[in-house]
Amino acid sequence: MSQHKGWKKVKYELLYQVIVVLIKVANWIPRKALMWTFGKLGGLVYYVMPQTKNLTLKHLKYAYENELTDKEIEKIAKNVFKNLGRNFTDILRYPSIKTVEELNSVIEVEGEQNLIDAHKKGKGVILLTCHRGAFDMVGFYLSMNNYPCIAIGAKLHDDKLNELVVNTRRHNKNDQADFVERSDPRGSIKMFKKLKDGGLAFLLIDQDTDKVQNTYVDFYGKQAATPIGAAMLALKADSAIIPASIKLQENGKHLLEFRPEVPLVKTGDREKDINVNTQNMSLALEKFIREAPDQWVWFHERWKSKPASDVS
Repeated sequence: MSQHKGWKKVKYELLYQVIVVLIKVANWIPRKALMWTFGKLGGLVYYVMPQTKNLTLKHLKYAYENELTDKEIEKIAKNVFKNLGRNFTDILRYPSIKTVEELNSVIEVEGEQNLIDAHKKGKGVILLTCHRGAFDMVGFYLSMNNYPCIAIGAKLHDDKLNELVVNTRRHNKNDQADFVERSDPRGSIKMFKKLKDGGLAFLLIDQDTDKVQNTYVDFYGKQAATPIGAAMLALKADSAIIPASIKLQENGKHLLEFRPEVPLVKTGDREKDINVNTQNMSLALEKFIREAPDQWVWFHERWKSKPASDVS
């Protein structure tokens, strides 16, 4: 057991040092060259990680059955890995982006007025997003532009590595931007307080995880376990819901889109309202994913869990 723990400690230390070096390298190599390099490396991963590749193909075929040919699915799968590498470029380059002007040189924004109008209502905004593109940049954009926001996420297994990632995300020192770990027993309370103060709660609900409460809703026409935290917070705080997502464009810039508000359904039937609102949120995210399927994380086991009625 002690040998196992010792190896894990060495592994995380090596990973930490690799990421530190990558961040330093990423901030002096020209962005275009770095993106090309990471894109090639990502494409190579498709061939050297057969298990991840096969999961990607399996899930794409499951989602797009009767919609796409095997050849079309294989093309998307290959591009998933290439785009992961390319999108990783600017996440590593956070430390070099010190002003809004520098951020705007690599990102284009559409529909921000939807967010502004929702924010003006003063009841808080659920900023709903998914694991498409360089998704971490959605929160980075909000922080750089001094929106009062809070995000929740899983803590990395290694404290040193976790601190590096969190500090990299928050390097612009926005005092109104907070981050809570999913394991924090007061996490939901902190997010609710941010909403009641008129702030933004940044949430992703496009993955199947047993770490949170879920409900089953349609995702690509199939029942998928989906986190209910966003719906619960929206109902409790009577907040607006704004879908947002980012994708890498052919011109090398990221496009961040803020879509019109998703109406909050409130009938008084708590269980029904949670399910209906979660379904509406999931459909909004599915639309983003369908528009750029080669930038979503298809190797994630989105349909891993099954409703009780489907279990024999």
